[in-house]
Amino acid sequence: MNHLEVYILYQDQGLAPDEDTQKRLGSFLRRKREGLSPEDIGLTRPPRRRTPGLRREDVAAMAGISTVWYSKIERGQAIGISREALQAISRVLRLQPPEHRYLMTLAKQPTPSTSTPCLMIGSHTRRLLDRIDPMPAIVTNDYYDILAANRAYSLMCGIDLDAVPPRERNYIGLAFSSPAWRRFLRMDDVEVGNIKLARMVGSLRGISANRPGDSLMSARISELKAQSKEFSSLWDSEVVNQSEASDHALLHAKLGSIILRKQIWQSIGGETSGRLNVYTPLNDEDCRRLEDVYASWNGGSEEN
Repeated sequence: MNHLEVYILYQDQGLAPDEDTQKRLGSFLRRKREGLSPEDIGLTRPPRRRTPGLRREDVAAMAGISTVWYSKIERGQAIGISREALQAISRVLRLQPPEHRYLMTLAKQPTPSTSTPCLMIGSHTRRLLDRIDPMPAIVTNDYYDILAANRAYSLMCGIDLDAVPPRERNYIGLAFSSPAWRRFLRMDDVEVGNIKLARMVGSLRGISANRPGDSLMSARISELKAQSKEFSSLWDSEVVNQSEASDHALLHAKLGSIILRKQIWQSIGGETSGRLNVYTPLNDEDCRRLEDVYASWNGGSEEN
């Protein structure tokens, strides 16, 4: 099944789009409010208090807006919320930078991106990807589909990604469904695994805010929810994050434990966009190890 067939299948299933922007904004604020205690913002907890977290009145008072107006915002019934009010609410709820950007994106109801996430790569991208060997590299899109991987990356993760059906070749989906993928990402430790899963889901949520009305994004999220209760729970928790360049502790299928720095290169060509993720060693020794194991494997392949 190719990517076009996958897209048609999603359309034929009639999967509904994500909840509208105002309700998503209200749900996000409610989750953040309930996760804070009065003490977190310098208030005294009243005796016999039953409300979890902060009360709406607390947030409204600290943000300098009326309780009625803030309640309408949380219920998804407010239209035309001022930037000043949103910034005040963000400060009261102690939103982190990616959470604040997510809030502002939802409130402003941005125009959908003019670039559609790439669903397949061409020969030029394939050639570029292969040239990056022996540094592991993959191409992904906004849905976290893995569109292609070079030989070094497949060698590193221990999975022939070309043999994985396109519909199942999703970076986040594999983290919830594939034991081999979880081992590769060093997610055997429950605590570490939970942190990584929350980061992935939060990043997907942040990206989804920039793609309102994207039916394929909604289809991906619906499929991931159906596939994993753990994903569904994390998604409903309103966690927000952003994908960024960072150091990753990985379990190389041939070399064992290794730490690589992920660099993200955004590609926008015509009406489509994608990301090139390149993993580079932090020192000369690991660089040599990657080169040696790739040369050994590639030499063996050519002899066969």
